[in-house]
Amino acid sequence: MTVSILMPTYNHERFIAQAIESVLAQQTQYDFELLINDDCSTDNTSKIASEYAKKHPQRIRFFQQSKNQGLLKNYKFLFEQAHGKYIAILESDDVWSNPQKIQKQISFLEDNSEYGLCAGDYSEMDEGGNATKEWKKDFDKDLNGDWYESLLLRDHIGALTIVFRRELFDKYCNIDDFIQHNFKTLDYPILLSITAHSKACYIHENLASYRIWGKSISNSSDYEKDVAFQDSIFDIQKYIVDKHGTGKLSFDDISDSSVMIHLMSAMRFGKINDFVRFSKGLKSKELKFRLLRWFPRLWYFQHKIRVGDR
Repeated sequence: MTVSILMPTYNHERFIAQAIESVLAQQTQYDFELLINDDCSTDNTSKIASEYAKKHPQRIRFFQQSKNQGLLKNYKFLFEQAHGKYIAILESDDVWSNPQKIQKQISFLEDNSEYGLCAGDYSEMDEGGNATKEWKKDFDKDLNGDWYESLLLRDHIGALTIVFRRELFDKYCNIDDFIQHNFKTLDYPILLSITAHSKACYIHENLASYRIWGKSISNSSDYEKDVAFQDSIFDIQKYIVDKHGTGKLSFDDISDSSVMIHLMSAMRFGKINDFVRFSKGLKSKELKFRLLRWFPRLWYFQHKIRVGDR
């Protein structure tokens, strides 16, 4: 088996058929399997997924849990079932919009053994499936496939676009650690662990669509949820640095990047007291960071005037 596509699901009866159809629509010479694990849904998700599995037994394997396990344990189960040389991820409220996605990514990885991971552009859609934003990224332009330090400062990658070598996951990723540390997301520690030891490729084409809705894990429309998610990201960064180092960065560089994300969030939601509190965590001795640390309220209102209340 060439590619195993992992699809954890829970209460996604409105979306899962579209996600499955987008996988079945892939036009590729490579064998693939779609593994769906329903985490004890209380709606019709399981019924829909099992019907697809019965119609496509050569492509789809469906599993159903009798007790809710949570996202990372759901993924762990799927990894244990997967037979593929490569792993792709598609959660059941998202879709692959490019029918050549798997073909393009696997062809590149098959021809370039020094590369362990491939990702690409994606768009966002609302709950109803209407396109809202397109992400075209060029962070990789001068990196020559060496993403690790860039990703330590910020996660640029849409999880729904990634494909990676299973052997590198087995060698460098410990999903039991991820579960024990209660990480809120799986893709970021995988991205960091693999790019610490391997080159990565970015395809500058729209490959997939990510659905933004109330229960999306990274939905940033709720301030408290946004802060908690970013705190979890920093926990992942600290864990990865302990395992794989900082590269040419200092830990203060990574910490300041996390603080800046919190500052932007506090400004976006009009949380000036939190803005002041977060600014005290900046470590850099650069003048602009010193000014921000010394005069956070002044910086806050000047920035509000420049960019407007958004």
